[in-house]
Amino acid sequence: MVASMKMLVGVCAYNEENNIGNLLQNLITKQSLSKDSKIVVVCSGCTDKTPEIVKNFKKVDKRIEPIIEKARMGKAHALNKLFGIARSSADILVLTNADSLPGHESILKLLSKLTKSNAGAVFAQPVPLNDLNGLSDRIVRVIWRLHHVISLLQRPKLSGELCAIYTRHLQDIPENVATDEPYIELAIRKHGSDILYVPEAIIYIRCPTNVIDLLKHRKRIWTGHLQLQNTTGFKVSTSSLMTVLLAIPALRANEIVCALLGAFLEIIAYFAARIALSKGIVPYIWEPIRSTKA
Repeated sequence: MVASMKMLVGVCAYNEENNIGNLLQNLITKQSLSKDSKIVVVCSGCTDKTPEIVKNFKKVDKRIEPIIEKARMGKAHALNKLFGIARSSADILVLTNADSLPGHESILKLLSKLTKSNAGAVFAQPVPLNDLNGLSDRIVRVIWRLHHVISLLQRPKLSGELCAIYTRHLQDIPENVATDEPYIELAIRKHGSDILYVPEAIIYIRCPTNVIDLLKHRKRIWTGHLQLQNTTGFKVSTSSLMTVLLAIPALRANEIVCALLGAFLEIIAYFAARIALSKGIVPYIWEPIRSTKA
């Protein structure tokens, strides 16, 4: 079933010269992608060597297709470009971040689950690459542990770090949104389709390594979630306090303190996002989180 499906891997990149080569090497050597699959990289307004690196990889593997945008217009704009290409040329769109690394054959694991189910989308388990040297490192690990537990026990929230979506469910996203995954999830659920979590498929991700960057990141996430709630009433599972509280008992004893500190940061990020939204400030063109770009 997987072999008969046309697949497109989509990547949105902005100034990822330190990471994009690692990702492309991973995709062409460790994911067992079919010969007729495509890897489309949208390079939006890059001022570094990202476009050049992608073009050089195209010389090695013709499945790679760079799209170079001179101006940076936000991730939603880049995603909509990918959606248009995918709807016209593929059955399944796989999305992954430019600064992430899929585990060995994780994409195949996603495709296998998707094609053997009635789901509209499936997503992998994000695992932070951060070590445990700092407070921020410990907090992000707890955040993603909670995400893992909630995805197993409650209604999964689509994670865009690595996911596979049937292209028939793709709808363009408003280009002035701070967070894209909830809009994709809403479109899939409106079709009456489920979203499944595939924890055996791993995606290694880069997370903020200091508290200031972590606050910036969480504020942007909350801005996107609140923006969606205000306009559609849709609420992702991880933004429900009750859902998070039900997942807390699954944490290890040494994670509880970090969970409490993380909750304090979440409160600050939540109210900062509400204030920003009340002023009409929506960061749809993301400020790069510098500590994730090493």
